[in-house]
Amino acid sequence: MIIVTDLGHMKAYRITRDDLQPDTSPAFEDVADIDLENQHSKVSDRVTDKAGRFSYGPGSKSVGERHSEQDEAEKSQLRGIAEAVNGTAGSDNTDIYLAAPKEIVGDLVDSLTPLVRKRIRAKLALNLVKSSKLDLLDRFQLR
Repeated sequence: MIIVTDLGHMKAYRITRDDLQPDTSPAFEDVADIDLENQHSKVSDRVTDKAGRFSYGPGSKSVGERHSEQDEAEKSQLRGIAEAVNGTAGSDNTDIYLAAPKEIVGDLVDSLTPLVRKRIRAKLALNLVKSSKLDLLDRFQLR
């Protein structure tokens, strides 16, 4: 199973090979295509801070800044992706080939269940969500 993800999207493919024709390319079965874009947006896209953003003069009110809100959103996204990977790969018992951006790949693997983590045969610190299926085979050296 090949799983590619970033903080906003996760795709999983099951790879099958024809034992009678080993020289042919493997077939891909789409297992999951999960879009979490709405949860992973910039804080400025989700929150308007008209009250207090540019407070000038006497009597103006400041609401304060939310410095950790972007970090909280990214942690929430990472948990969502880990749940999606666990749910998709947990019901299977095949080897897993995982690709995620270098900023999250370590934390993502740490967030997976031990049973799923144990089945990871290769992990790439790359964002391959938009890559072609043949490119995925090349990247994981599965041809």
